[in-house]
Amino acid sequence: MKLTLKLLTLALMTALLVVPVMAQEDEQAATATSTEVAGSDEELDDEWLNTVWTQVDDMVKEEEHKLQETVTVAGVRGAEAEDSILDRLYYKGAKRYPSQDKLNKAIETLREALAAAPRGENAPMQKYFIAQCYEKLGRTSDARTYYGHVTKDHPNTTWSKKAQADLDRLTTQ
Repeated sequence: MKLTLKLLTLALMTALLVVPVMAQEDEQAATATSTEVAGSDEELDDEWLNTVWTQVDDMVKEEEHKLQETVTVAGVRGAEAEDSILDRLYYKGAKRYPSQDKLNKAIETLREALAAAPRGENAPMQKYFIAQCYEKLGRTSDARTYYGHVTKDHPNTTWSKKAQADLDRLTTQ
């Protein structure tokens, strides 16, 4: 038990060194795509799928990978390894729209990561992605709450500007 806890701590500390660099790249990519203008709801869905969901999915997989590394190092391979293998088998290079289960799993994983580092550099991005997932699930009240958290807790970030724009959009609907 102590060995597993030490390994988990080591894996998280290692990730804290790597994630800020990746977050900067993701933020730059997200900022670049936010300047594009989409016409119809279908185009907005396609844009969301190809930009935001890709970033959310990457962040979730990274969090799951940290856990998997710890589990593998401890010599125990569980359902996470099987899910990862199945995910690769069924992906086949095409984009699939995320299921409700995947969106809920993304929310759960991002909330756990946020709880582990509530003031971390990735916190505004994690909150924004949680709001995006809630919105895609049709839970606009929860989406507004998380967009509000981004604007209130991280006012001087690009994520705050994006969250405010989404809040405004949800208010006018």
